[in-house]
Amino acid sequence: MNNAHIQTKAVASAQRCGHAFVRRVAVCCLFACASLSVAQANPGDKERDAQRIVDAQRVQQQQRQFEARAEEQRRQLQAQQEQNAQNTADAARRGGRVMTPDERRDLRRQINEVGVDIYKNAPRR
Repeated sequence: MNNAHIQTKAVASAQRCGHAFVRRVAVCCLFACASLSVAQANPGDKERDAQRIVDAQRVQQQQRQFEARAEEQRRQLQAQQEQNAQNTADAARRGGRVMTPDERRDLRRQINEVGVDIYKNAPRR
């Protein structure tokens, strides 16, 4: 009887070891398959990754171009403001003011009208 009980324990222990071994092999197979699938990614995935990188570089380049254009516009605006300030200072030194094209046209017209009245008769020598 003692031998039968020992044999039953041995069989049960062997079965547990067998089940544990099978579980370990199954887990190892599962990890191996997962690592293979990661290692052998679809070529489309690699192409998509490469496309994403290219798109990101393109966006960065566009941002740099936009910033460069904005900086150039700021410089031009500043140069224009400096030029306007210089023109205003020059006009102030001359004692006059800067006239718009319409104002100049009106002044010419008025001078011509008055000039006709002043010089009706040509001066004699």
